[in-house]
Amino acid sequence: MAALFAVAGLGLTAAPAQADAPPRATCNPEIEQVWDDIVTATVTPVVTEFTSFNVVPGTTGQQQQRLTQVAMITTKINNSADFNLSYSSALGQVGLKTGFQVETSRANTRTTDTSRTVNINAPGNYGIFRGFLRVDGEWTRYLCARSGQGTGYWIKANPNGTGYYTTYGAASEGVVLCSYPEPAGTVREAARLELCKH
Repeated sequence: MAALFAVAGLGLTAAPAQADAPPRATCNPEIEQVWDDIVTATVTPVVTEFTSFNVVPGTTGQQQQRLTQVAMITTKINNSADFNLSYSSALGQVGLKTGFQVETSRANTRTTDTSRTVNINAPGNYGIFRGFLRVDGEWTRYLCARSGQGTGYWIKANPNGTGYYTTYGAASEGVVLCSYPEPAGTVREAARLELCKH
């Protein structure tokens, strides 16, 4: 479930921004220094911890299982997990694009809390999961270049094109059955498909 990303270095260009420019051609450098544009946002359900187990007749009831890490998501800006925290504002804009809150700081999904207790009332092959909606995409940062007292214009901070980012939403956990379809595009469905491989 790993993803490969191209890297665009950050720099400054003196030419006014053209494509994907901010809403206005001009800006006020006293009050608006930076504007981040989320160009694309691709949402992918990712199972990060998982285990499967079989319940036979006569063994239903409380089950204690330990999850195994199968993937990890790390927040990144331009393929770097050690990004300057000033870029957190860009990740903050991602949530406006996707419609759900995402992680905006340097973080990852790793956890040491992997023990789960569930109550199973019917025989079958079950999967317990933890996962997230990962968001990958392109972004562009504009800076307000001063052209006079209280006036300026936006310049693109990525002269080589757009930059890249990765972040993720809130954790999703639960129990799934291979024979019970879940909503498409959800972590639950990704976990069910993982279970069906076993």
